[in-house]
Amino acid sequence: MTAMRITPLISLLALAGFALTALAAEIPIEITAGDGLEWRRTEKVLVAAGGVVLTRGTMKLEADSVSAWYREGKDGKDQEVYRIDAAGKVRIVSDGAQGFGESAAYDLDQGVFVLSGGKPRFEAEQLVVTAAQNLEYWEVKQLAVARGEAVAESGDRKISADVISAYVESADDGKTELSRVEAIGGVRISTPEDSAKGNEAVYDAKSGIATLCGNVEIRRGPSVLKGKCAEVNLNTGVSRLIGGGGGIKGLVKPPD
Repeated sequence: MTAMRITPLISLLALAGFALTALAAEIPIEITAGDGLEWRRTEKVLVAAGGVVLTRGTMKLEADSVSAWYREGKDGKDQEVYRIDAAGKVRIVSDGAQGFGESAAYDLDQGVFVLSGGKPRFEAEQLVVTAAQNLEYWEVKQLAVARGEAVAESGDRKISADVISAYVESADDGKTELSRVEAIGGVRISTPEDSAKGNEAVYDAKSGIATLCGNVEIRRGPSVLKGKCAEVNLNTGVSRLIGGGGGIKGLVKPPD
């Protein structure tokens, strides 16, 4: 097992006349790898392979291989890691949430992970978000953005759309919980009793209210309501069409 600790003052590379730092208050980065570490000085990159584990503060990244790209620091001496690429069975844990994918790119300047491959997935307390294309996680905003056949599931509630933005927040017990979901394009919301669809939606996890707009359709069994916009309370099962303008229609049918 090969290990490297990248700090503002001390690293294995300090012997070569400079040290590596991470941005954001110079948080140390530590890398361990089963097959070794390779320093490509001309390319300004460190490459780790074989069961790689990278830690930075409370963030932990696991992958088959990791590349850490660096640049010259403002002081002209230290080097700053600004991007980390990972490939193969990627798992990222940060502040009570975790993400999975076949590859990942971590932009340290922006504080954002982009997961792709193998149907990337984001998990928090009672929340699973998946995507067919890619999935971003913004650390400071605590925001997961899923693109392409995106799905967010929380308990018995499911939201699917072309793009889903799931905001989470840290609870008092240290867990990361769902706060709000914004969905755009081909939105569908379902519970065991009801289903609703529209062009876009916002779901407030605390109130349980989903607001949909654009070709809204709400179904419960054989009954259906249609309108421009609607509020659906997923806690109480009460739905309310809003918008008026003669665009509200309803069909209530007894069960077969």
